[in-house]
Amino acid sequence: MKPSSLLTHGPALLLACASPVLGQPVIQPPHIKPSVALQHQAVDLGQRASFTVIAVGDAPLSCQWRLDGHELAGQTNRTLSFNAAQPADEGDYTVLVTNLAGAVTNPPVRLWVTPPASMFIKANFTNSLGRLPYFYFLPTNYDVTHRYPLFLTFHGGPADETTVPGFLAIPAFKTGASYRQQERDPAIQLWATHRAGDGDWTDAYLRQACALLDQFIPQFNVDTNRIYVAGASMGLHAAWDMIAMKPGFFAGAFLIAGWQGNRPAVSIKDVPVWAWCAQDDGLLPDTRNLVRALRLAGGNVRYTEYVTGKYTDSTGIAYDAHGGSMLMGAATPVTMDWLLAQRRGAPSTAQPLLTITNPTAQAVWRTGATNLSLAGSALAMDQDVTGVAWENAANKLTGIAEGSNAWTITNLPLTANRTNVVVVTGTTTSWAPACGGNTTFNQTLMVVCYPIQATLARQGTGALLDWTGGGPPYRVQCASNLPAGNWSDFLNNAVPPVVVPLDGATGFYRITGQ
Repeated sequence: MKPSSLLTHGPALLLACASPVLGQPVIQPPHIKPSVALQHQAVDLGQRASFTVIAVGDAPLSCQWRLDGHELAGQTNRTLSFNAAQPADEGDYTVLVTNLAGAVTNPPVRLWVTPPASMFIKANFTNSLGRLPYFYFLPTNYDVTHRYPLFLTFHGGPADETTVPGFLAIPAFKTGASYRQQERDPAIQLWATHRAGDGDWTDAYLRQACALLDQFIPQFNVDTNRIYVAGASMGLHAAWDMIAMKPGFFAGAFLIAGWQGNRPAVSIKDVPVWAWCAQDDGLLPDTRNLVRALRLAGGNVRYTEYVTGKYTDSTGIAYDAHGGSMLMGAATPVTMDWLLAQRRGAPSTAQPLLTITNPTAQAVWRTGATNLSLAGSALAMDQDVTGVAWENAANKLTGIAEGSNAWTITNLPLTANRTNVVVVTGTTTSWAPACGGNTTFNQTLMVVCYPIQATLARQGTGALLDWTGGGPPYRVQCASNLPAGNWSDFLNNAVPPVVVPLDGATGFYRITGQ
């Protein structure tokens, strides 16, 4: 019976051993939740700051903080604290969170360390229009032989010369002057403001600001190919009108949560712009309208729209939707890198970038066709392009392109006898996961759609064939029998008008073009 007993109990013993393995719970790998505690921030020199990672997953979880890709010895807590931030603390921080099932790292977050407001110098510019107060900052190691980019800012309101130091005490408004920025690409900061008691950017103030620039630039050896302007809230309309008042002068602009100025969008469309706002900001409709106006005018705009601008920073300061969205955009490294990459009079080539390459890379295309096929690319550095869409403002039709980084649009409908404003827009991240939202970036193609209209009139011993509409290259073809349709080339790369012979035989002519 013993052999039989062994056979009977063997499988049961095997099942008993396998059962705990099959029933063992699956270990969940770590996941980092987006949080304002782990988002870009700026602090003044000597201020407190911290980053905190909120991670979920099965224990035990371990953390390792890194600065610019290098491990920070001993920094393995969920919170990384700075009791008094120093220039060496400025940089991009990541945290590696691991458990038995895997590892995850957050997108880099920047800690900016900025100079205190006391380092901005107050001065006055005076001309026939009166006195214009302003504040400026020179890089710590300012060198009179070096040419510096200039960053002109128009603040929101109400504010004047007595309250602007309060704006300058907000570190995110000074990221262009941060210690890391001064090492890599130092720039001069210039803040124009109002006289005490005044509260709006009038045309007179803007004319004074123009005159101030004319005096300031040679005084401080400014690189005239790298002059930038920013306007936030009420200051946005001032920046807008300033660009129009000095055509061909500015290399790029930040337009932040406000409304457009008095000049038409077409007057500033050639200046590269990055704009931003939050969906819970009361100025969202105005900001959306100005972005759309620029795109329809032919401008190529980067526009970040956050889901919310409300947050509390690591120092405990709470921001409303308006203030928070302004500061988050200013503290996002890619916006500053993008702006400082712009050069006066040169096409913007810094990503995020959408380009139309077919049928043309030019801003205007002429055709007599009833539809249009397009192709191009959309790139957003190392971020995903989540989609590419198109709109034809002439007929209010919209659609989705095929592909993303390489995209195509087939048979986009055109409206005849009009200029079709075709806006192609890519979408990517907002670079601020805790605030949500996305960034859109576009290229606009003006499609002049006029079908070819031809006339034929006797001229001497021949006939004058003339036409309008369509687009080159034109080809004139002839046939002796219209129903047969045996067309042959008479002239390639034709330019109207063309003289055709009258030799006594019946002949037919047609013009083909784009």
